[in-house]
Amino acid sequence: MDELQAVNDIVSNAVKDSSYTTVLISSSVFILYTLIIKIVDYYKSKDKHKPLLEMASAIKDVSENVVKLNQVLDKTIQDVEQKEYDRIANVIVVSFLSFKSAILDQCIDTIIHNNINANKDNITQNIYKTVSTEYYKLYSIFSAYEHDSISVATKIKENWIDDVTDECIAVMYNGSDALTRIRQLNHKLGLISEEYSIYLKNKILNH
Repeated sequence: MDELQAVNDIVSNAVKDSSYTTVLISSSVFILYTLIIKIVDYYKSKDKHKPLLEMASAIKDVSENVVKLNQVLDKTIQDVEQKEYDRIANVIVVSFLSFKSAILDQCIDTIIHNNINANKDNITQNIYKTVSTEYYKLYSIFSAYEHDSISVATKIKENWIDDVTDECIAVMYNGSDALTRIRQLNHKLGLISEEYSIYLKNKILNH
């Protein structure tokens, strides 16, 4: 029984150290080893019940360790899933804040330094290009993340480019003074970014 106990100790230590691969391999080897040795002992022994009892006891020990392993794995998987959830949620929020900031900066710069009434077509084109650029930056960032085999990038919408551009142009040409328009843009883009962020988190993380 000593050599069998030595093998079982490997399994126990592996569970304690959370070495999952070692546990699985050791458990399989141990059970197979136990069966072979105990079958041989069974035919050699005068007391036919002793090897069978030892084998049953040894396999019971391994079974208990495998149960412990399953508990450790369940806890670890839950922790990993929560960390992954938080990581993706944070990436989504921060990315949309950056999206908002870049577009807002371009709009503010345009309001302050351009004669917007004389250059509406060019300004609209420039805002569209900025929104489009920031949208594809989002796509590039989100392409690196997936949850439950769903790529985050696949859930953003290309029509957001036109929608955000239209919202910006509407505020920029609403006739208010420059400071009021800048405040309105900040508020509007903040709402849009928050809406898109919530939408994306629901699509990816709460589907």
